[in-house]
Amino acid sequence: MFRPHLLQLASCLLLACSQNNPTADTDSGPPPVPADSLKPAADSPVAPAPDNSPTTATAPPAAPTAGGRISWPAPFRPAAVRPCEQVTPRAATIYQRPEAQAPVFGQLPAGETLRPVARTADGWLGFDPATAQAANVGIFRLRWVRAAEVFGANAPVCADLPVVQAPAYACLLMATHPVPVRLRPEAAAPPLGTIPVGSYARIRPQPAPAGWTAIEVPGQAQPGYVAEADVELNGPCR
Repeated sequence: MFRPHLLQLASCLLLACSQNNPTADTDSGPPPVPADSLKPAADSPVAPAPDNSPTTATAPPAAPTAGGRISWPAPFRPAAVRPCEQVTPRAATIYQRPEAQAPVFGQLPAGETLRPVARTADGWLGFDPATAQAANVGIFRLRWVRAAEVFGANAPVCADLPVVQAPAYACLLMATHPVPVRLRPEAAAPPLGTIPVGSYARIRPQPAPAGWTAIEVPGQAQPGYVAEADVELNGPCR
């Protein structure tokens, strides 16, 4: 009488046990490995990820301008000071340049009133002779006497005059107007600069194409070229 009930109870107990242990007869594979223990194999290096970020190109340095900045001789302008006036106690020779090898301009008599406007470091006094001088400009208008010859050695004459560097007696280009200088004897050649009014440049004695004159450029071994229409010569050029 109780046997069927016992069999039914045993079946229920068996079913409950199988539901409480669902993995008992199921293969779930090996246990998981911790993430920090993963390392690449020694013979299979990991390639770095490509850098796709934008880059900035470096521009090449700019080429220097031809000739750079040229230091042409500074034009002479008389200082705006009270003019120096001295009566000459002795006669003296007047030169075209402040050097004994320069051509003689004339004679300065004793008792003449001399009005120098410039002096050199080696003892020359420059003055404007107030005579017609064609196209002469700036320091090219001055004529020169030796202070020691006129006033005696070590005489403190016109000590407040500006000290100037006068051009040597040579064949010079005298800038009566702004004179363009070019790298080559061509109108389209790069410019080297402009000689300012009253400045000058030494003529370079070398052949040049027709219509051009070669000059020395301060600070450069190579010559510059000036169109003949802009050339005003001064000194022993022929």
